[in-house]
Amino acid sequence: MSKQILLIDNIAFAKKNEHLAGELSLEDCARLDELLHSSTDSKVSRAGLISYVLQGKTDALGQHILQLSIACKLTTSCQRCLNAMPLNINLNFSYLIGEVSDIDVEAVDVDNSDDYDLQQANKAMDLITLIEDEIIMAMPIAPMHEEGCTEATMQSGEKPNPFAVLKGLIKS
Repeated sequence: MSKQILLIDNIAFAKKNEHLAGELSLEDCARLDELLHSSTDSKVSRAGLISYVLQGKTDALGQHILQLSIACKLTTSCQRCLNAMPLNINLNFSYLIGEVSDIDVEAVDVDNSDDYDLQQANKAMDLITLIEDEIIMAMPIAPMHEEGCTEATMQSGEKPNPFAVLKGLIKS
């Protein structure tokens, strides 16, 4: 299956108060797919679909805003036991669309508010890349089961001594 492409004019989308909802598969998100648990076991699903809702609007001040909601169930690897681990992600973002250059994006102060992330005005904003980026940034760096996988780890006293074999070779 070929990669799905979803481009929007973010200013026009917000001005028209448009609404877009859909689902993506992992085939559409190659970078995210690399971070997930790989298993040959057919009983372990790598991930479900990624559901998203994008709503455009213009506020009372005439600012163009996009609101994005993402929900997905992924299967990642526990860094403690290396087994499959389900990971539920539910994210909500509000983006203020601004007509700024690439250089000025970092310098623009959005009223010292954490309510909005700044998005550059773009006639061909790639929504799939935005969704994939937000999920990757929200994933834990080292995911671990909260409980139930400690039996797979070894304590320092339980490790076999790799030099124990050499002990039998020493002649007295």
